[in-house]
Parts: sequence; C-alpha cells; structure tokens
Amino acid sequence: MAISKYEKDGKVLWQVYIGFQSTKNPRVRVQKRVRGLESEKQAQNEEKKLIKELSEKLLREESKGATWGEVVERWVRYTELNPSKKLARTTVLDYEAVLRNYTKNWLDRAASELNRADGRDVIRNAQALGRSARFCRGLKYTINMIYSWGVEERLICGASNSPVYSLEIETSREEKKPEILSREEICTLLRRAQEQSHPWYSIWVGAVLTGCRSGELHQLRKSDVEVISRAQAIQQDQLPLDKKRYGFIRVRKSWNTRMKEAGPTKAGYWRTIPVSSDLYWFLIHELALEEKKTSDFLFPRHWEWDKGEQARVLRAFCIANKLPSVKFHTLRACFATQLISTGIPATVVMKICGWRDLKTMQRYIRLAGVDEAGATEGLKFIPSEEVAMETVVNMYNYRRGDE
Repeated sequence: MAISKYEKDGKVLWQVYIGFQSTKNPRVRVQKRVRGLESEKQAQNEEKKLIKELSEKLLREESKGATWGEVVERWVRYTELNPSKKLARTTVLDYEAVLRNYTKNWLDRAASELNRADGRDVIRNAQALGRSARFCRGLKYTINMIYSWGVEERLICGASNSPVYSLEIETSREEKKPEILSREEICTLLRRAQEQSHPWYSIWVGAVLTGCRSGELHQLRKSDVEVISRAQAIQQDQLPLDKKRYGFIRVRKSWNTRMKEAGPTKAGYWRTIPVSSDLYWFLIHELALEEKKTSDFLFPRHWEWDKGEQARVLRAFCIANKLPSVKFHTLRACFATQLISTGIPATVVMKICGWRDLKTMQRYIRLAGVDEAGATEGLKFIPSEEVAMETVVNMYNYRRGDE
C-alpha cells in the first residue's frame, strides 16, 4: 500500500496503490491503482475506500476456493506424495493430460462456480471431436473423482457435486467389433513370421502362449522361468493333458514406456503362468533357455519395443500379409479367448492373465462364445433325412392307392 506523488504536464498529482495477497491461498491476489488525484487529502480518502473495497473482494475470492486448474495440480502433487496401488504414475499423468485438454476452459475458473451446463459443454465437445461413449464415461469419472477430492480437502467451497455428476451419456446402439484373431489366423500369423524370419517372431509367440502384456514380456528374464529337464519333458509328452507339468513363468515386472523404467505389473502383484508343451520346446529350442548368454532377458531387445511402438510393427506385418490388422494387446485377448473356448474356467484365466475382477473377463467370455455354446441344439425344426424319406414313402403309397 502506498501514496505517492508525481508530476504531469508541470502539475503535481497524487496516486494510490493497494494490493492484498491471501494468506489462505497465495495465488489469490487483488490489487488496484488510482491516479490523477489533486491533493494528498484526496489520496488518503481514496486509500481508505480502496482498502475496504479490496478487502471485501479478497474475502469473496477466498470464499470461492481454488480454481479448477489449482485443484487438478494439487491432486497430482498429492498422488506423488501419497502413491496408491490403485493409481499408477502413468495413470495419474494420463488423467492430468485429459483434464487439461478437455476442461481447459475451466482451469482459470473457481471450481465451486462450475455447474451442470459447464459439464454438458465438456461432454458435448468431446463427442464433437469423435470421442467414444466409453471415453466420455471415463472423462466423467475422472472429473467426479478429482472434484470430490477437492471438496474433501476444502479446496472447493460451497459445492458438493461435480459439474458432470449424474449426467447421462448416450451410448451408441452399434457396438464396435473388438479386434480379435481366430485360431487359424493366429497360426497363419506365426507361420508366416517364422517363414520370413521376422525379428519379432519369438515375441509374438510369447504373447499368444503366455497372455502377458507387452511391458510384462519386455521385462521377463530367464530367471523368471522354471522348467523341467528335457528328459522329464519327453516323459511328460506321453501323459494326458491334465497331468502334464512343464514348469511355470513368474511375471513380476513391467516396462513403462513413458517413464522409461521397469515397475510393477498393472495389477500391482506378481502372478504365475503355467508353461505348455509348445511353449516349453519353444523356450528350449528357439530361445535357447538352457544356454548361458550375456543378456538375462528372455526375449530379444528391439528399439521399437523400448519406445512402445510394438503395435505399429505388428500392424505393418499383418497388413503386408493380408491378415486382420490388430494391435499387440490383441494377442493377449487371443490367448484368453482360446483358453476359455477350450473349457478353462474364467476364474483360472483371470489368475493367469492378472485381471482383478470378472467384469473385465466378461468381454473375453463374449468373444469366446462359451456361454452360448450348445444353447440352440434343442431347436429341431428342419425335418431329418429319415423323416423326409418316410414322407416320400407315404406319398408313394398314397398315389399307388389311387390307381
């Protein structure tokens, strides 16, 4: 706060400057300057008016709470200081990026002043950009979660529900068909990759025989594999399927492309994958598991893999070989659906793949079609060959009787 005089066009004038900064929120600041006052007394009176005016304005600004941008920033900082198993660091960064992109018009506004009209605008803008209903539901969930956190932390005053709370998001009636490969297409993919000596052949085999995510395959080491000896394997080959035991793979770590480091799996815990006979002999012959090499990694290293471009490599190969274009993660879906279609219980597949809940599993059960298998066998509407022949005989006898 200051009263000062200055000279303009040979005349002495006075000016007043008042500025206040909130002690509750250092980012809240109010200030004003008045110039052209003709006397010090007039400047003193103006100073009193400004102090009252700006004090009231500061209180109003403080009562509004933090801006939406500040709430998002504080939430990100909170997750850094209080890491959770439910939210990976990359997930937090994704949430922040989505909010700064799709709610950028909110960032400088008091979060408590945002209303349902603002919420509808955000969802409509996302839909206008071609984002799916699933994405919009995720955006709504993220806004609700962080807004609720802001209310609990007293950053948002005078409000309880977020601008998108209970907003309905229409879902398209036509569901997009998920990417998947049939058993024949999987075999064709691997056969052609082997014939062409493709550098990613062994990685793709590993994906369809383990169901691992790309990052998990990236971090698999030979020390994570425990298998029986060759002599024992030959004996196992003679046993029934339910008796065969070739070993297992421990999935402990996952490569994080964005952070350029190895971390825990997506689920946050390690799991065990049983080794099949095909995978066993592949590990022994193709990957030379028993041989000592300088690298402890199970699969070969490629720079595209380190940079997270494994989907681009697979799509390019599929297109070149006239196969359905799929992303790398689809190989994991192929693994799951093929297991389910052979009668393996969904709960077992969940454990092998590292899914926490059955909701995720339901999508793959639908793809495999096991729940529907055999359901229509009781519909015997079309006459059988025996019934058809009996009808022909009866008609013949009927005609013979007319003669």
